[in-house]
Amino acid sequence: MSRKVTIRDVANEAKVSIATVSRVLNNKCAVRPKTRNTILQAVEKLGYKYENRVTEIPEPGMTVPEEGTAQLFYHKVMEESNIIIVNIPTMSNPFYSKIIDGIHASAEMHSLSVVFTSIDINEKNVDAFIRLTDHLKAIGLIVLNSFSYSTLSILTSHLPVVQCCEYYDNPSASYVGINDYTATETAINYLLSMGRKKISLVNGPLEFRYAQNRLAAYQSVMDSANIEVPASWIIQLPELNHDLAFTSIVQVLSSPNPPDCFFAVSDSLAAAAIKAAQYCNLRVPSDILVIGFDNTEISQLATPSITTIKQPRYQLGYLACELLVEKIADPHSEIKRVKLPTELIIRESTTSERISME
Repeated sequence: MSRKVTIRDVANEAKVSIATVSRVLNNKCAVRPKTRNTILQAVEKLGYKYENRVTEIPEPGMTVPEEGTAQLFYHKVMEESNIIIVNIPTMSNPFYSKIIDGIHASAEMHSLSVVFTSIDINEKNVDAFIRLTDHLKAIGLIVLNSFSYSTLSILTSHLPVVQCCEYYDNPSASYVGINDYTATETAINYLLSMGRKKISLVNGPLEFRYAQNRLAAYQSVMDSANIEVPASWIIQLPELNHDLAFTSIVQVLSSPNPPDCFFAVSDSLAAAAIKAAQYCNLRVPSDILVIGFDNTEISQLATPSITTIKQPRYQLGYLACELLVEKIADPHSEIKRVKLPTELIIRESTTSERISME
């Protein structure tokens, strides 16, 4: 039985990107006549077939095979656009900078334009957001924000969606992220291996799944080590705010039973922990150990430099866009669930030696 011809085969035959093939087959934009003809000839040569097809009337000046040798088919779609939307919680968090760079790199390779929005999408405004995507004639959406499963299902019924960092196992949306639970286990177990037991968690908003998973992992490891965790050791912040974290950590360090370690869910919060320790006349790392998360520039610029969990941020963004391009090109392509590896980078906030595992 012969293998089914895919849109990737057509792209390889025509020596163009999958997105370019999709734009021609969807009759969605102005593609150079020479490129268009090359793609159509590849379609004919390979016998590529796809669903939801209607006969297309050739445009003026367009060269097509002689009648009877092939038929040209195109998806029924809205007018052309090369715009994808990226929904991001905030542009001010340095964590997202490398992810944005990765998205831009992939989008540029596929001749896509990127529009960023920090709209908090929920059941009340999802219809308005969909109208926005229609107004922009967007052909796909990458979401880094947190919202409900039902909201995600509504979005995926309207246009191709890929989840990045924050994700559900949704049958209609691929995702790329990390294993927050395993990464947290690595960090807490490292602190335990250093002989410390009084470990505090500085966590982000629980509306985000990363915060839920990191809290669950922290509690599980501490429970397995038979360590009782006072409520004050779990610092639950309403937002990733350095000043708010500093104030909260100073309060915990001034309590009758202060911790001697902090695991913070971002490097910015870890920097706040170091500042709070110094404010309380404690030394890092001799008195207090600190681990951050993300391996942003802050982790290297802080004094002392911060031990942190490295996320492959650029790769997360790049792969998210690649998965979206694949879904745009072939709406019936399989849903992919990708978790990229993390790494514990050891720096001065947990050891007096100037070493790094990078």
